[in-house]
Amino acid sequence: MKRIIRWYLTGIALTAAGSLLIAASANGQEKIEVPEEVIQISEELGQAYSICPETIQAIAWAESRFQADAVNGDCTGIMQVSGMWHEDRMERLGVTDLTEIRGNMTVAVDFLSELVRDGEDLEEALMKYHGESRIGQRLEAGEMSEYVEEVLEVSAFLEEMHGK
Repeated sequence: MKRIIRWYLTGIALTAAGSLLIAASANGQEKIEVPEEVIQISEELGQAYSICPETIQAIAWAESRFQADAVNGDCTGIMQVSGMWHEDRMERLGVTDLTEIRGNMTVAVDFLSELVRDGEDLEEALMKYHGESRIGQRLEAGEMSEYVEEVLEVSAFLEEMHGK
């Protein structure tokens, strides 16, 4: 939450068209620029899956800084989807290319939605989405991972910027 307040204090700008949201971070080195395509897709998927669009955008930011061609191990794309673990899901959703933004986001949001439907709260679902270990221990201790904190902070910041 402190990061959000620092973003407010360091400067915020919206483009006239509203296609990019730019927020300087406290250290001035990192900006959040949400591409119009990501905004549009996240709003569509958010409505279809009942997940906050800003949370979807925040995950894409945390996972790849909105880079469609990002690769980390066996995870690919804007939301870092593992083709190996989500092969059946990709087939069911008709996704063949995880570097394609809409397909990657669709697989990722479908998976996140499944985690939430299975009874996890958003924090637990995000930890599972991120493939974290010690989830039970963290939850028992009432703590969240840095990843979850970042996603929730960025999501709250984006919601505020969108007047929610």
